Amino acid sequence: MMGKLSFPRLFEAENAFAGRSSFEGEDTDRWLSIAALSIAVFYFAFKLVTEMDMSLDERVTATDRLIYVIGVSSIGAFAAWIFSVVLLKMTFRRSLSTALLGLISVVIANYVLELVLDIALLTMRWDIIWSNRVLTLLGAKMTEAMTQDYIPSENWRLWPIVYITWALMGAAYGTSTTTVRSFAAWFAVVTAVVFAYATNPQLANYSVDSVRNKLVISTILAVSAFGLSRAYSIRSGEYKVNRLKRIFAILAVVDFFLAILIMDPPEWLQAFASYCSNIPLLGDLLSPLTSPGVPASVWGGLFVNIIVAMAGCVLGLVVGIFLAFGRQSRLPVVKWPSVSIIEIVRSGPLICWLYFAMYLLPDVVDPLFTNPEDFDNILRMMAIFSIFGGVYIAEVIRGGLQAVDSGQKEAALALGLSPIQTKRLVELPNAIRTTLPSIVSVFIGLWKDTTLLFIINILDFFKLAKDMPNTDLSFLGYFLEPLYFSAVVFWVFAFYLSRISMSVERSLGLVKEGGGDKA
Repeated sequence: MMGKLSFPRLFEAENAFAGRSSFEGEDTDRWLSIAALSIAVFYFAFKLVTEMDMSLDERVTATDRLIYVIGVSSIGAFAAWIFSVVLLKMTFRRSLSTALLGLISVVIANYVLELVLDIALLTMRWDIIWSNRVLTLLGAKMTEAMTQDYIPSENWRLWPIVYITWALMGAAYGTSTTTVRSFAAWFAVVTAVVFAYATNPQLANYSVDSVRNKLVISTILAVSAFGLSRAYSIRSGEYKVNRLKRIFAILAVVDFFLAILIMDPPEWLQAFASYCSNIPLLGDLLSPLTSPGVPASVWGGLFVNIIVAMAGCVLGLVVGIFLAFGRQSRLPVVKWPSVSIIEIVRSGPLICWLYFAMYLLPDVVDPLFTNPEDFDNILRMMAIFSIFGGVYIAEVIRGGLQAVDSGQKEAALALGLSPIQTKRLVELPNAIRTTLPSIVSVFIGLWKDTTLLFIINILDFFKLAKDMPNTDLSFLGYFLEPLYFSAVVFWVFAFYLSRISMSVERSLGLVKEGGGDKA
């Protein structure tokens, strides 16, 4: 029976990592592959047994030791497999460069991953992160309101935003080309990480059970939205699915503005909610908005970074589109103001414009606000990020507009489309399609640039992470853990944006030649 077995995927992996075998004959290759795998399994078992003798202390728990031992054993087994394949099959005789590259790569990977596991599980003191979870997410003021009984907590305002966002994300994935199996696998991983982080009772200064129940509701909403939108997409034609995607995109923008309105309802919204208080259902729904919420001046943590970055992306895209078309306009009254804004804003670094927003922008908006002091720092940062991101997006889109074939414009003119319709239905879709990777790069840059907020004393995620060792005397000197944690969080968001970009590119046919009909 063993002689009839074939391992095409295993042979393909061996060729990729270690090079091609020097022996002729599939039977010989098969038995050598089995021998290499056996050595790797034996090394895994040996490493697992020997490393489990590691002693425990207050820093290293049994769970930490188990994860570390399994990780180190797996990495070592992989390295043993590569070395065994190279030596047993003598791949260096047939493809020396591939064999050497595989060996060098596996040695480096083994060293780096073991170092990362050692730092993450054995050396670092992560209780500083567990005890400051609310602080890094919401900031000092909202943490105080959440953990002290004498201050009315307004954190309930966050959960409607979370519910809507989770449901929209599930619905959006339902209309995409993502398979149910892939969505279920990645959603399960993300959900497990979120639950593990938010509901771990270790050093928690909030109600873990309440947060767990709310996260369960969010999960149910996301899964239900995915199922409903996927069922609709299967039954409906492509044009209906595209219309549903447009609706979800509009709702995502509405969700952004809704988050700001729920957190800090303006006076007109409070008056409207009070006016509707006697209307059944609507009055009960709007009753929480009859009172002032959380001023933007006390927002903090990761929430600030997300809000400011979203302003730079959402509003910046709108600003960029108008500036791109304005710069190409033949009307001087439209063209030269657009050119001036782009060149002036683009010529200065972002940190200079942030200082401008802090100290000079209130004087600029004085005619627009009855009390310029109401123009909070966070709102100023959102305005600056929107304009700064918009000018870069404008230049990116302008390059895409110049690449639109003149024949398409002439065809639109022949069909009787007006200039506005031509720009909206022909030029803009093609420009965004061809410049999408560059636009997403600008978005990722804006997300990372939110770390500059700490320089002007905005209590953003990075600022709070940097100051986290000062929250308790027992944490003094532990400044690397918060910085590593913040680096991982920023990387996760940036990586997720890049994955979304690649998914959209595939749906538009950008990963292969052609595909313009999907734009």
